[in-house]
Amino acid sequence: MFDLVDIHCHALSNVDDGAADEETMKSMLDTAYNDGIRVICFTPHFKIYEFRDSEDIKNYNILINKSYELACSYVNEKYADMTLFLGNEIMYHDEMLDSLKSTACRSLNNGSYILVEFQPTVTSFDIENAVIRILRKGYIPIIAHIERYSALIKKPELVYELRNMGALTQVNATGILKFKFGKIARFLKTVLKKKQVDIVASDAHDNSIFTPKLSKSMLFVAKHYGEKYAEKIFCKVPKAVLNNEKNF
Repeated sequence: MFDLVDIHCHALSNVDDGAADEETMKSMLDTAYNDGIRVICFTPHFKIYEFRDSEDIKNYNILINKSYELACSYVNEKYADMTLFLGNEIMYHDEMLDSLKSTACRSLNNGSYILVEFQPTVTSFDIENAVIRILRKGYIPIIAHIERYSALIKKPELVYELRNMGALTQVNATGILKFKFGKIARFLKTVLKKKQVDIVASDAHDNSIFTPKLSKSMLFVAKHYGEKYAEKIFCKVPKAVLNNEKNF
């Protein structure tokens, strides 16, 4: 078993729609550790339309920092070989790059990589335009849970085009195991077979349904698409991202 790296996780307590309280956060960290995850980057949601003004954003970030400190304290005491980082899952908006510049929201571990999500009905044109804008500013977009966007599900070849432009792609671990039939299952099979997935992450929100687990999905990928590829998308690439490395 490899040391797993999770770059998309909503385990911080009392922040977004993830862990509801401190005990849930601790329980999620326990689950992650027992599953073989040794590195976690917390990615609380940043959706600009949920804030009334800059004061709201400031208070949100205070909550994030407080919860992150609690998580680090817990892990330092209990799991000496687990490392925690901080970022955001950013809903793409026209002022997103300004929000990053003003530190209203975060890249992953303050590096060049941005975990960015879109509305499920986003068009391929809008995704491509967003990727171009992000790259021009010197950031590298990681497109969160690509299996949720109907434009990509209908045309999996667009994933290749986005990666060729310079974006990275992320798939949720639960989706790999959950979808056995239908359009999403076919889409995931296609992009995994063609090795168009760069990172698999948990996108964990709780400790009952959307849990911080990666091991079963990793074993599934290793069995069907090769051990080297599994190690790459569950360990090597996410680790490189958090180290702000460009070659992997």
